[in-house]
Amino acid sequence: MQSLLKSRMILFATIFVLGLSVMGNAADPGLEAAFSMQKAFVDVARQLKLSVVNIRVERTSSAGSVWPDSDDSSPGDAEEFFKRFFQGPRFNRPEKFKIQGAGSGVVIAAEGVILTNNHVVKDATKITVKMHDEKEYDAEVIGQDPQTDLAVIKVKADASLKVAEFANSDAVEVGQWCIAVGNPLGLEQTVTVGVVSALGRSGIGAATIEDFIQTDASINPGNSGGPLVDLNGKVIGINTLIFNAPGSGIGFAIPANLASRISQQIIKNGKVQRPYLGITMQPVTDELARHFDLKNRDGAVVMQIAEGSPAARSDLRAMDIIRKIDDKTMKNTNDVQKHVLDCEIDREIRLEVLRNGKIKEVKVKLEQMPVSYGLAAAEMIPQSKLRSGTGIFEDLGFRVQQINAEMPREMNIGKDKGLVVVSVRSESPADNGGLKSGDVIVQVNGLEVIDEKNLEEALKEGNKKKSSVLLVNRAGMPMFLVVAHPEK
Repeated sequence: MQSLLKSRMILFATIFVLGLSVMGNAADPGLEAAFSMQKAFVDVARQLKLSVVNIRVERTSSAGSVWPDSDDSSPGDAEEFFKRFFQGPRFNRPEKFKIQGAGSGVVIAAEGVILTNNHVVKDATKITVKMHDEKEYDAEVIGQDPQTDLAVIKVKADASLKVAEFANSDAVEVGQWCIAVGNPLGLEQTVTVGVVSALGRSGIGAATIEDFIQTDASINPGNSGGPLVDLNGKVIGINTLIFNAPGSGIGFAIPANLASRISQQIIKNGKVQRPYLGITMQPVTDELARHFDLKNRDGAVVMQIAEGSPAARSDLRAMDIIRKIDDKTMKNTNDVQKHVLDCEIDREIRLEVLRNGKIKEVKVKLEQMPVSYGLAAAEMIPQSKLRSGTGIFEDLGFRVQQINAEMPREMNIGKDKGLVVVSVRSESPADNGGLKSGDVIVQVNGLEVIDEKNLEEALKEGNKKKSSVLLVNRAGMPMFLVVAHPEK
C-alpha cells in the first residue's frame, strides 16, 4: 500500500512539474519575441516579393577583351596561343560578342518604373526584367546618374505593379534590423537579414557622391539595385556594393532619401541637375587637429580643387579646413556634401575656413555639376618611371625630383606642378608620417611647391609647430600627411 501511494505521489509530482514547465514555456517572453521577429521577417519577404525584380542585361564588347591579359590594341599570349592552334572558319571570332550580367531592382511606380543601380544597366544593349510571377518584359532606360550609381528603367507591364514604400532614411539608426532583398548570384527572390552597422559612410571610392548605409546583411553579386528594408517592409536603402569579397560582412546601400530624390529628378527630367563646389575633401585627422591646435575635429579639409570648378573661381584653397557653411557648423565631409546638394544651382554660399591657423570667409557661387564630374579614375604611377633625386631633405628622410615629360600624365596633378618623392628612408619622420615613393608633393604648410628650394623654405615653416602638413597626390588621389620634425 505504501509503495503504491509512493508511486502515485511521484507520478502526481512529475505531472505537476511538467505542467509548470509547459506553462512556463508557453508564457516565455523570449520565445514570444523570437516568434514575433520571425513573423516580421516572413511578412516582409512576402510583401517585398511583389516589388523586387530580377534584371538581366546584355552588353556588346570587342573581341579582344575576351582573352586573358589582353586588350584590343595589344593581344596577349593567350590570344596568340588560340590564334595559332584554332585558325579556320569554325574558330574565327566575331568582331563583337555579347556579355550577360544580372542585378536587381525595385518598383517605384505602378506603371512599370523601376529603380536600380547604374552599374547594373550601364552600356546595356538589351535589358530584360523578370517579375515575381515569372513574366518577363523588355525595359528601356529612362535616365542614369553615375555620380550616385543610380538608374531608372521602365517596362510596359500588362497590369499595375506593386510599388515598394520608402522610409525616411534620416531616421535609420545603427543597430536596427534590416533585410536585403534581391537576386544574389542569380538566385531569385533571396532574403538576407542583418543590422545597420554604420551610417554616412563615404570615401569608399564606389561613387562620386557617397553617403552609404553600412550593413552586415549579406549582399552578394546580383543584389545590386535591390532594396534594403526595415521590419515594416519599407525601403531604407538601395543595395549597391560589397566590400572586398562576398560574405565579408560589409555591404553598402544608398540611403532611401537620396535614392528617392534622384529617381524623381530622373523621372521628371530624364537626368539629374545638382550643384557642386568642385573639391575633394578628407576628414580632420587627429594629427591635423594637433598641428593646428584645434579643440575638436569638426570640419572638412580641402584636398584638391578641380580646374574650372566654382571653387577654382573663388578664393578657396587646398589645405583650407571648412568649419562652417552659411553659419552652420560642418562636422565632417558628409555635412559639407549634404549642405551643398541641398542648395540651388547659382546660389552663393559663405564658407568659414581655417587657413594657416586663421579664420577666413570665402564666398562660392555654386554651379551645375558636369555629367562627367568625378568619374575619371587615375592609374598608379609606375616606379620604373621615377629617377633618383638629390638628397637635400635628409633630416626628414626623403628625396624628391622635379616632374619631367617622361612621367605619366595620368597622375592628375595639373600642369606639371609639384615634386615627385623618389625615395623614403625607413623609420624616418617622413616614413612615419606616411610619405611614400611616387607621391607628388603639391603643397607644404599652405605654400605651393614648385621646386626644391621652394619646398625647403616651406618645410622650414613647420619648425615653429615641430611638424609640417603636406598635401600630396598619390596615384591621382590627393591626401594630407603630417610629418613630425626631428628634435635638434
